[in-house]
Amino acid sequence: MPTTVLGLLGVFLCALAVSSEVTTQPDFDIKRVPGKWYLIGIATNAEWFVTCKADMKMGVAMLTLTDEGHLKVAYSSLNPDGTCWRMNQFVNKSDFPGIFSYCSECWETYNITFVDVKYDEYALIHTVKTKDNSTTVVSKLCGRTPHLSQVVLDKFTAFSRKQGILPENIIILSKSAMTMPGGFTSVTPVTPEVTNICLKMSASKLQESEVRIKHSLNKNEEEFIFRRRNTIQQCLQKHRIHCSLDNVPNIALLGSGGGQRAMVGLLGSLVQLHKVGLLDSILYLSGVSGSTWCMASLYQEPDWSTKLETVKDKIIQRLSGPKVSWTDAFAKLKKYYYEKDIFSLTDFWAAMVVTTFVKEIDEHTLTEQWNQQSKDPFPIYTVIDKQCKQKKEADPWFEFTPQEAGYSLIGAFMRVSNFGSQFKKGSMMNEQPEIDMLYLQALCGSALADGEEIVKFIWQKIKDFFQRLFTQIKKMLQEMGKDPDSPPADKFCQVVSDLVDMNLYVLDGKDPSALDESIRKTLTDLAGGESQLIFPVGELNLTDKEAAKLYMEHYTMDVSNNLSVWFKLWPFDLCLSIIRCMAMWIWGRKYDFLHIMTDEPVPVALLESETRDYIDAGLLLNSPYFSVLRKDRKIDLIISLDFSDDDPFMTVKKAAEMCREQNIPFPEVIIPPGDLKDFYVFKGQNVPTVIHIPLFNVVNCGDKIEECRSKYKTFQGSYSAEMITDLMDKAGKNIANNKEKLEKVIRAIVEQKKRKAYTQHDSDVSKYRLN
Repeated sequence: MPTTVLGLLGVFLCALAVSSEVTTQPDFDIKRVPGKWYLIGIATNAEWFVTCKADMKMGVAMLTLTDEGHLKVAYSSLNPDGTCWRMNQFVNKSDFPGIFSYCSECWETYNITFVDVKYDEYALIHTVKTKDNSTTVVSKLCGRTPHLSQVVLDKFTAFSRKQGILPENIIILSKSAMTMPGGFTSVTPVTPEVTNICLKMSASKLQESEVRIKHSLNKNEEEFIFRRRNTIQQCLQKHRIHCSLDNVPNIALLGSGGGQRAMVGLLGSLVQLHKVGLLDSILYLSGVSGSTWCMASLYQEPDWSTKLETVKDKIIQRLSGPKVSWTDAFAKLKKYYYEKDIFSLTDFWAAMVVTTFVKEIDEHTLTEQWNQQSKDPFPIYTVIDKQCKQKKEADPWFEFTPQEAGYSLIGAFMRVSNFGSQFKKGSMMNEQPEIDMLYLQALCGSALADGEEIVKFIWQKIKDFFQRLFTQIKKMLQEMGKDPDSPPADKFCQVVSDLVDMNLYVLDGKDPSALDESIRKTLTDLAGGESQLIFPVGELNLTDKEAAKLYMEHYTMDVSNNLSVWFKLWPFDLCLSIIRCMAMWIWGRKYDFLHIMTDEPVPVALLESETRDYIDAGLLLNSPYFSVLRKDRKIDLIISLDFSDDDPFMTVKKAAEMCREQNIPFPEVIIPPGDLKDFYVFKGQNVPTVIHIPLFNVVNCGDKIEECRSKYKTFQGSYSAEMITDLMDKAGKNIANNKEKLEKVIRAIVEQKKRKAYTQHDSDVSKYRLN
């Protein structure tokens, strides 16, 4: 997987493998390198550069020297839309002055040398990155000011040409070069004002990358709660529920998973909560899977809870409208592929599948969506750590809020903007772009069904994607100046198509021998008649599903590795990355922000791993109970909206069971016999009260509950406008029909808090008198 386009541009100190033609600056003095530098020139024949160079802007970096002689780099540049892009990296010194190395998930070697340096004026840097016998060469010219002399620019151009870089692939980002000849391309620079803003952000970023290990709320969340209590108090007073600010109940509203059914169901419930005047009583809004799709849509609008009717209409209009075009979705997938170190199926799922449900590409980030003065409930998006779930090596619950991302019950957090960045001992070493809301929705909603069905579903989606892509691949290569017949693109398409079909055949228990024969023949032709090392088909046992699964994993990896020998360019590399991720079933893989931290009360497994995989929390528990059961959130009432496809009490029963195992306060759950109703209350002593509301019940569906479930399946196409309206109405009735019951439960909790406060007060008075 290639590195990010802006990342390569932004890595002021990237990589260099020293050759006989490239030497270091004589008498290199590292102590004179720290400070501010501008990225003025960049040159490379890399494929990503050819298509993206027109959007590149001048960047600025702050270099800091560590006590050990390494370099910390805080870099900023402008995105094409004018926003500021930032990145932090840590560059290791070598045994040779002027030569450094950089750790990257993407490249086997990633080193750097300072070729020519005049410390108060410019630095010419040459980089070489290698992986799988593939080499990328990049030259950079940096200056202490945004303007360098023509002599220096010519020196950079001549050096780049000597490294075999084409003239059109040498760009200058400095104002001084705008009208100057020399065979290079000139690109619009940033303004000094924006440079200063970005520089300040970069300089501060080095101080803002700490990991927080503590069982407490983030300071900003605490401040929000303090303000929100006034809103809740005023809301309750309108319902004749009177209490002091100290006795205001902390109420959390939970939206379960359930794909588009959950998205629409949560929207209908919130609209009705607004109509009955209780939406402002909610402190937290937490979601899993499909419910997070609704949340992401709502929080696009600042203070959405104050104009919910208008926001609702916009969402319905979008959901019942046209899908995102394939071209736009593919462009988004390309951006995901190139902008970060680690690619996974979640990227494909986001761009090519989730967009078909949410009907948009939301590139806002969680931090951009949130205003600290917001009048809306505090949002919590939840996922789980896959390794923790499978190996039971630590508590798996992971949350995203506008301030932090981290393990809810373990008490380990980082700034949410740093999720996915590479950390070492609690310090950021390699900053990655902040995930956008489309990716977050895909991360939260990354598994809509059981394992085997979802595998078939995704292989079919990949097949559809490849079929569309392969009709355009020759044209794409020609536009890049590449010969589509050298190597032959049609043979690549044939092998990949056969490989996808072979995986589908095996999942369905069909004999894939003909497809295997076709794959082997085509690979042999590509290799000039030499047979390729692939798992023998005779070892495939279709009657043993686990053995067949393992066989296809190895077989798929063998084929993709063979293809990668001849097909390295875009979009071949994307296709092979998707196939490898499918073979290894890699979802939501990110750097482990707790990697090799020391002296911290964190499970050892989380400290040892370099990466972690994050997946849909519904695979463990289809409702985000544990995000609000953090002791420091002090929740008094949980309102559980259950949009699940199976047992309507599965989530609340499983939550109770898991809480017992972990000694977390939770009421006993005893389901009363009789028809499935629309409102259940579970309570006890010194535990939060839980209201459980199943989506479909005898009140809103009568005797047609199964018919309703069948109409709104998790796996089906996008809902029509009529289906959306009907489902919202059913979900809304669960709130409207139980307004008085909701008020009664809240009133009882307030009275209980008052009594507890009075008891505590009397106890304190008695102690005072005794003393």
